[in-house]
Amino acid sequence: MKKLRYFALSMLAALSLAASAQTTTPNPVTLTLDIHECYVHETMTTTDETAYYYVSYLEKEIFEEKGYNDDETLASEDKKWFEEMAKGYQMDVKDVVQSFGFKGAAAEYQAGLLPDREYVIWYHGVDEKGNTTTDIKRLPFRTKPVQTISNRIKLKAQKTNDGGIFVTCEPDDKNLYYTFGSIAKSNMFDEFTHEELTIRDYMQTGISNQIYDYLASEEFGEWFKKNANQGDFSLKFDELVAGEEYYIVAAYVDNEAGICSEIATVEIDGKGNPTGINSVPTSTPIVADGVYTLDGTRVGTTLGDVQRGAYIVKFNGRTHKVVKK
Repeated sequence: MKKLRYFALSMLAALSLAASAQTTTPNPVTLTLDIHECYVHETMTTTDETAYYYVSYLEKEIFEEKGYNDDETLASEDKKWFEEMAKGYQMDVKDVVQSFGFKGAAAEYQAGLLPDREYVIWYHGVDEKGNTTTDIKRLPFRTKPVQTISNRIKLKAQKTNDGGIFVTCEPDDKNLYYTFGSIAKSNMFDEFTHEELTIRDYMQTGISNQIYDYLASEEFGEWFKKNANQGDFSLKFDELVAGEEYYIVAAYVDNEAGICSEIATVEIDGKGNPTGINSVPTSTPIVADGVYTLDGTRVGTTLGDVQRGAYIVKFNGRTHKVVKK
């Protein structure tokens, strides 16, 4: 992916750099979006074929929390990002600008997005030192929602004699594509915000990141052939880490690689034992037996009763830790 801002900021240490004064001119770039469920296609044209320009994006909530609606703040942070990238990859800032910027007409995919979420793309001219040279334009958008289907996948799991887990998927439609795999619970957090993720968001983020190379090479259909399944399928998971808890998951995906069905799950405890198989339709509202804070205080009966945060939800005789965003 040409622009790695969203992930690079989580990998490189932030530098404390003073904001530099910016001299800007009208922005010669026009950007249009073709919006999908978990990716967008950007088309850029410009009246200045000689100058570099930079395009990036963030979730709208994060964008606003960072104060990026202020031009001086955003210009300063973009300059800082170029300098961080140069230091992290042992390159000159000029080389980073040339690698991650554009010149002339261009097109690019942004993947790694979640369906029905708000984002902001921004773009501006940039010189070889990373300074913003034009007005900053911002383009907010919302990705398309997934149209859910009622089809279901049945999972069967059994512990093997050597400590692995043998799992069989039985989809009710043998022609539809579905995703299937394991998730270590300790990995279920956002690399940028470090907030806990739901199973759906974690799965979809992984898929959305994965499809970029296929989109960029105009071979999107190959992702389904190489990474999705059709029909009954069995797999032995034999590399489980002792003490780690897992979910084994399966869900249908639509023609844009959006998760479009309920997610069938098998939970694996720290001893490698299947502890339960759970499958809740996406259209089912979570009407819980009770919603509790992490210290055990009952605060309601549905997630609609509470503000954003982490809670313990008792639902259908099972206890879940839920992060409401």
